[in-house]
Amino acid sequence: MKKRILITLIIVFVFLIFIQQKEQWTSVFRVTEQPDVLMKGNHGVTLTVDLSFGREDVDDWITNLEKPYPLLFLDADWMERSPLIVKKIKEKNIPVGLLGQESKNYEENLGLLKKEIEIFQSEFGVVPLWYRTKDNIFPEPLKQQVWDSKINMVSSSIKWTAGDPPTIQKGDIVSVALHQKTRVSLKELTAFQKTHPFVSIEETLFGYKTQTKTFP
Repeated sequence: MKKRILITLIIVFVFLIFIQQKEQWTSVFRVTEQPDVLMKGNHGVTLTVDLSFGREDVDDWITNLEKPYPLLFLDADWMERSPLIVKKIKEKNIPVGLLGQESKNYEENLGLLKKEIEIFQSEFGVVPLWYRTKDNIFPEPLKQQVWDSKINMVSSSIKWTAGDPPTIQKGDIVSVALHQKTRVSLKELTAFQKTHPFVSIEETLFGYKTQTKTFP
């Protein structure tokens, strides 16, 4: 009798853990209750980098990058052109999201997002958790498409595209441009990283630290 009770309690305990983990997993995907764009948090400052161009200089920057890591939004075409740097990003377990193209491109090509997600999934083995367009504009049809793909949309409250580093405050999500024509100096970016206590996007949005998932 005692043995049956013990087995029953174990089963109930395992079931509760499963439910809790399932709820936590769901909440990670459904940061918002509808197709909304996240722009700012309340608890810290997060550094994100929009990366669509660069090779040797970016490789050196990634090699010397230290924690806390920024959230890298990677362009699909850049990923395919830069397999060795992508490999290094995975080895260092740097958090990544998907960087889309200019928003107008999705109105002209309805299958573009699907293709970009497939490229990201091919590189990292998972669907991206975070997504933003290159111009930080999200047309309504694109919003719904991203939402249906269980991906969170992230814009930024501070955009650094060139010149002197921006002034930041609590709750900011900072985006840094590393494109061919619009580009922040990696030397200035490194100095900026060292002078501010950046935290993960989960901590800025929700106030708690998360354990980063290792890429396959």
